[in-house]
Amino acid sequence: MNTVILAEKPDQAKKYASALGETKRGKGFFSVKTNYLDGDVIVTWGIGHLIELASMDKYGEQYKRWDMKNLPFSPKKMLYEVKENTKDQFQNAKTQLEKADKIIIATDPDREGENIAYSLFYKCSAKVRNTPKKRLWINSMVDKEIQRGFQNLKEGKETYNFFVEAQTRQISDYLVGMNFTQFFTLLAQSQGLKGVYSLGRVQTPCNSIVVENDMSISNFKEETYYKLFGTLNKSGQEVKFTNDTKYKSREELQQEIKKYGLDNILKTKITTVSKEMKAKKAPKLFNLGGIQSYANKKWKYSLDKSLKIIQSLYQEGFLSYPRTDSDLITTNEFEYLKANVEKYKQIIGVKFKNSNMEPRKEYVNNEKVLEHYAIIPTEKIPELSSLKAEQRNIYEAVIKNTILMFAEDYVYEATRVSVKVKDLEFVAKGNVPKILGWTNIEQLEEKESEEKLTLPEFYEGEEIVFNPGVDTGKTKPPVRLTESSLGGKGGIMDKLDLGTPATRSSIIKTLIDREYIKVEKTKLYPTEKGLLLYEFTKNILLGSPDMTSKWEAHLKKIGTGEGSQNNFLKNINNFISKTLQELKKKEISESQVQQVKNSNKKEIGEYLVTEEVKVYKCVKKNDPAYSFVIFKNKSGKKISQTNIKQLLEKGKTPLMKGFTSKAGKKFDAHLVLKDKNIIFEFKNSKKI
Repeated sequence: MNTVILAEKPDQAKKYASALGETKRGKGFFSVKTNYLDGDVIVTWGIGHLIELASMDKYGEQYKRWDMKNLPFSPKKMLYEVKENTKDQFQNAKTQLEKADKIIIATDPDREGENIAYSLFYKCSAKVRNTPKKRLWINSMVDKEIQRGFQNLKEGKETYNFFVEAQTRQISDYLVGMNFTQFFTLLAQSQGLKGVYSLGRVQTPCNSIVVENDMSISNFKEETYYKLFGTLNKSGQEVKFTNDTKYKSREELQQEIKKYGLDNILKTKITTVSKEMKAKKAPKLFNLGGIQSYANKKWKYSLDKSLKIIQSLYQEGFLSYPRTDSDLITTNEFEYLKANVEKYKQIIGVKFKNSNMEPRKEYVNNEKVLEHYAIIPTEKIPELSSLKAEQRNIYEAVIKNTILMFAEDYVYEATRVSVKVKDLEFVAKGNVPKILGWTNIEQLEEKESEEKLTLPEFYEGEEIVFNPGVDTGKTKPPVRLTESSLGGKGGIMDKLDLGTPATRSSIIKTLIDREYIKVEKTKLYPTEKGLLLYEFTKNILLGSPDMTSKWEAHLKKIGTGEGSQNNFLKNINNFISKTLQELKKKEISESQVQQVKNSNKKEIGEYLVTEEVKVYKCVKKNDPAYSFVIFKNKSGKKISQTNIKQLLEKGKTPLMKGFTSKAGKKFDAHLVLKDKNIIFEFKNSKKI
């Protein structure tokens, strides 16, 4: 019996091999002596995707040049090819798979992992495609979990539909991207714009969301409103009672004041007094969107950066599987967390009473954990000093969030006191903490935290002297989106079901990289390029989040075996054909094209400066023939926009540190602009 295990990446393969037994390295594989599997065992690997959909030019000579005549592009059969830079490892893996009597798919336990495995199988012989297959499905990379997983393998057919779903998504994204990117790019270039203008099944609706958020802020008109309140003094404490009604004009307000006799101090009675003890449980466990949102707010990490950090901790065996949308665990995980809770507390330096040592449904539910559980620490605990600062931040946050479920609940007394003037109610509220519980370790979020006001003792029917007043307020504009509120837990993409937890961060990164949106202090703004794309797609389904959300729902049905790949792709091709017909009737806005052309030009001193990939292109405003470029990197040091401003306005930068000579030596120098050239000037004024 020859068993071949297919891992997704080399480091993953190495961990499997070492966890199973004694290993010996071969060309693109490990042979393993193990007691966990029968017969000869080989572990081979991919390098992520070894196989990808072929580029358009592979479908015929006519596709080697982008041309409107080639659209819509809808091949009857999709072609796949081995990536040029992974050909050697493809051959290594193929050689081992061809010898297998049994194959264990051990790529990442998700839809993309399935796609990587089966795309490779289908590039091999019929023998490989027909070889019996098992599936490793584990949530952490610690030896114990790996060993347990190989002793409890799934049947390959149990997860095969995940491959079908992932492949369908891959093909549909390819077709949408190829057709509309080519169309819009050719259209833009015909108007004198440069570069590629990419469109996508998910990225384009997300661009629409960012633009519409920006427009709602720009179009917002501030309005003044008025609210009634009343104060009274008891036991030396002034207590404010408020009414929630907002009045839009002073006339309306004055009518109410006159109607209720609120133009003078008056005597009335306390109407109701209610006190209730309330308890608030610790926050839910982290899923991917949850930890990404937390890191974006706390450390301003992009969603993509957070995912990479979590992935690195998972690969080291310190955290459980990252690409999960579950915030629950099973009793198995709860038991090992409980056994290690004191170690976790010690490593992050917290102390608290373990008050909830039995599973609670808010955190533990065997029936609701389907594919993956929440992101939690494993039993493998690192030396914190061995982690990079960003890894340590994420790791400690996950530990703290996890162990809070063992702490006491936050218990407080909520008091509500009301006063009625005729039939108009005024209310005062107060929260009195009784048991701080988990909030001693992690503070309540501001939006969840009511004002901790202790009210004096009131009783129903008590006579009071009520002093009416008026508060003036201003309506607030819509909140600008951040990466967290767009792609994190509870964000718009989450609510509209756009993309998956694993892909949302890469979609946002794509929009940023392609300069459709920009990030300033975590806030998202559309660029002129993004506005042009929105203007062109806003009235068609391609730019609609609703349509993409419906597509995602159909894709999920394919993953459960309820939907058909053929029907979905047929509908995608029909959609592409119909939409291209609509687009060909539209005209691109000349004014917006001009805005895009001018958007990357900045006026600095007597120059217009265009930032390109590797250089800043500088042109004199009054003499377009006088131009030169400044490279973004000089002697190993990045030249910032601030440096460019200094050079063009003053002719010289302050002393800059960290340049590297050709001999590899570090040096400090001023940069000086002289006759279109940038030269070094040292403290002794020598120039080189």
